[in-house]
Amino acid sequence: MERGFIDEMRTTVDDVHLVIPARSEFLRVIRLVAADAANRAGLDCEEVEDFRIAVDELSHAVMAATDHHLHVTFQTDGDTVVARGAARGRGGAVEPSMSELSRAIVAGVTDSFEFGQEKAEVSFVVMKHANRFLVGWA
Repeated sequence: MERGFIDEMRTTVDDVHLVIPARSEFLRVIRLVAADAANRAGLDCEEVEDFRIAVDELSHAVMAATDHHLHVTFQTDGDTVVARGAARGRGGAVEPSMSELSRAIVAGVTDSFEFGQEKAEVSFVVMKHANRFLVGWA
């Protein structure tokens, strides 16, 4: 059996792991955990919402390409939050995809992201840093 993305992830004691069915009614669970992880990384309210939206879009794209459970891990490190998600793909000739609108949304609200398929897994990685601006400095 080949080792996939989930098998090779490094984890720390504060990481949160979710395993959910690939059905849209479970996206709210992912959104809640994404918001919590972003909050723990010190992101402000707008940044938390941005991260939550990005994770929602990426998770939905994975769900559209699988009939298997989706594995999502949230990691915080200082002022950075990272979500990684993966599921075994359906296979076949059609590659998983995101609409141009979804890609634009995710690119606009995160620092970086990846989405695609490698071997039998459809996966994503998304990262967001807290923006800390000093108010009153000229």
